[in-house]
Amino acid sequence: MISDAGETKVALAALVKMINLLGAEMLVGKYREDIDVFESCVRAKLFAHVEGVAPEATAAGVALAHSLVDPVLRQLRERVRIMHAAEAAAMAEQAPLAHRLN
Repeated sequence: MISDAGETKVALAALVKMINLLGAEMLVGKYREDIDVFESCVRAKLFAHVEGVAPEATAAGVALAHSLVDPVLRQLRERVRIMHAAEAAAMAEQAPLAHRLN
């Protein structure tokens, strides 16, 4: 069990970076999914029970995990919003062209 708070923060930060990478691929990459579904799944995983850890420490660990994950999820949500706006703009530009071809 990791007992040093600094090591714990580093471990959590590394996991958050992994979530960011996976989220970016899922949401902005070729096989993107709904940001709401992804966010709810990530948040559900933050509530883990670790055998032998006091309830107070568990609550503090969950709070720390949330504080690290929240900015990542906000960034992913913004990237998805930008991507959807670009896709909508591209479709709007193509619509008059398709109409003229018919």
